[in-house]
Amino acid sequence: MGKINWGRVFLCGLLAGAAWLVFIGIIIAFFAGDFAAAVQASGHPFPPTGIGARVFLVIGNFAVGIWTMWLYAAIRPRYGPGPKTAVIAGLALWTIGAAADAFWVLLGFIPPQPLLTPVAAALPAILLAAVVGAWLYKE
Repeated sequence: MGKINWGRVFLCGLLAGAAWLVFIGIIIAFFAGDFAAAVQASGHPFPPTGIGARVFLVIGNFAVGIWTMWLYAAIRPRYGPGPKTAVIAGLALWTIGAAADAFWVLLGFIPPQPLLTPVAAALPAILLAAVVGAWLYKE
């Protein structure tokens, strides 16, 4: 069983994170209008205001890419290298993210309907970002 190439995890994670940033921007622009309105109606700004919040979101998105590539590297010995394994890692990440997004609803910030479209649109985006990042990964 090969060891994880941490340098590649980081590098490929940054690539996956950059792809995710582009895709999430598209999702927000085209699929999150109802979500943004629901968040604003709950008394919270959307998108978040302030440089600190925006920096945190950008760093968080790159962290998502690194986390995805870590998961890809970890499951690669069992599932084999390639896009299928990247999709499995992306699906796992999307499932965790969708569950975390459900807290918006559970905490009463927004009703469920406005969250469904952006969460559904995020699935192909995270799968593609995972495949993009895994493309360069080598052990």
